[in-house]
Amino acid sequence: MIAVIESIMGMQTAQIQSAYSTSLMKRTMDDAESQAISLIQDMVNSVPAPAQYAFDVYA
Repeated sequence: MIAVIESIMGMQTAQIQSAYSTSLMKRTMDDAESQAISLIQDMVNSVPAPAQYAFDVYA
């Protein structure tokens, strides 16, 4: 009986550890995604806007 309880507790511990490591991985991926988006926005903002030309042609 004690062996069954110990195996159940071991399974629960493994599930908790798995859920914890998965949540850490998700948080790391979210952080990396937000850093990448920020870097892309900084790169886009650093490129000057194209010149706006207005030609008035009277013929």
